[in-house]
Amino acid sequence: MLINQTYFIDSCDDVELNIKRESQLEYRITYDNSRLMKAIVFIIGGYGANANIHFLDSYRNFIAKKFDVVAVNVFYHCFCQRKSDVEKYSAQATFIEDDLSFLKEILDNFKIQSSKLGVDNAHIHYDFLYHTIANLKNQKILNQDYKAHIRG
Repeated sequence: MLINQTYFIDSCDDVELNIKRESQLEYRITYDNSRLMKAIVFIIGGYGANANIHFLDSYRNFIAKKFDVVAVNVFYHCFCQRKSDVEKYSAQATFIEDDLSFLKEILDNFKIQSSKLGVDNAHIHYDFLYHTIANLKNQKILNQDYKAHIRG
């Protein structure tokens, strides 16, 4: 029978990026307990692998079943590059002070109020800008390929 298990372990800080780890590292393993396992296979996801968690689970199940191995996904706790179908694994935009002048300029171009813009509420302004642009595209006021660039 195919067995799926999830484990969480403490991890170390990222000394290269000087980031303190607060979350645990997540491992998901799959194996068939009715067969003799031939190997342990770590599946290393590429850029954006977190976009579809169901795909990762399905792929791990397929590999474990087809090749008589323990298949392991590691859910990296540092940077998720894409939005995921599971919110816990979604990338999130974070604004720093250097971003605010660029964001303010774009907000002003769209006549969106920006006088109280700060790092603590920039994501709210960004979401409003995103929906404003989407509405303008739907109304065919903006080209479908229009993109606002937050950096200069």
